[in-house]
Amino acid sequence: MGARPDHGAPLRAAEGLLPPLVVDAERIARQLMMGVHGQRRAGSGEDFWQYRPADPHEPASRIDWRQSARGDALWVREREAEGTQQVMFWCDPSASMDWRSTSDHPTKRTRAQLCTLALAAAVLRGGERAGLMTGPESGRHFSGAYSLPRLAQGLEHAATAPTLPQADLLRAHGQLVIVSDCLWPLERLDATLRALSARPARTQLLCILDPAELDLPYRGRVNFEGMEHDGDMTLSAVEELAEPYHRAMTTHLEALRTLAAAHRTTLTIHQTDQSPMPALLALYARLSGGRLSA
Repeated sequence: MGARPDHGAPLRAAEGLLPPLVVDAERIARQLMMGVHGQRRAGSGEDFWQYRPADPHEPASRIDWRQSARGDALWVREREAEGTQQVMFWCDPSASMDWRSTSDHPTKRTRAQLCTLALAAAVLRGGERAGLMTGPESGRHFSGAYSLPRLAQGLEHAATAPTLPQADLLRAHGQLVIVSDCLWPLERLDATLRALSARPARTQLLCILDPAELDLPYRGRVNFEGMEHDGDMTLSAVEELAEPYHRAMTTHLEALRTLAAAHRTTLTIHQTDQSPMPALLALYARLSGGRLSA
């Protein structure tokens, strides 16, 4: 067999000319590909890959009745994918993503863009196609390492209006990664995931939160400024709201997990004060169908 071409070499040679975000994403992508091995994934090919439990409302045509007859559970026979895989990314463009609790942490948008580009870079380096569902080239797929700066430019020029992922842009048997703080009204999130789950594709949800959004660590008089035309609020003793706020946030995250499970979506939660690698490794392992290396 011939040596596999190093598609990342041109980018590494030009690192001094690329935006820092692209350079960081490429470095993380190389770590992801070293940390995950085994590129087999489910698809429409001919070779058997694995059995998996049938999801609720699974079409009867996808059930392997012979395997299911051996027990009480229904099973789906998945086959290894043929051809190039297409992975789409929706990186939340809403204004609330620009928030951070302290200058020691990146904004949610900065971390979301880094995670999006790192996963896209790994997908491209693996010979697959990647695209965005936001920005001027929404819905287009790209291939090859040279495409990463173009994807980064697309993220920078994405509209600030929180346009939701468009299910009709998701191709059959493709995958979608939604990167957001997920602080949406639950009915809005439910409708979005319901529409996406109706497509023959897989959806991954990466929820990025600032640590202060989980704990509300403030004390005394605090002025909260709305970032999406939702007004300002001044509290004289914010610590008195810490406990009910924590309960409300816990309830929201539990509801988020429930909705994700109901719509065949995997959920990963990441805090901006932590390294993105554990979350990205888990996500990339699911995207590639691989396993984490020891």
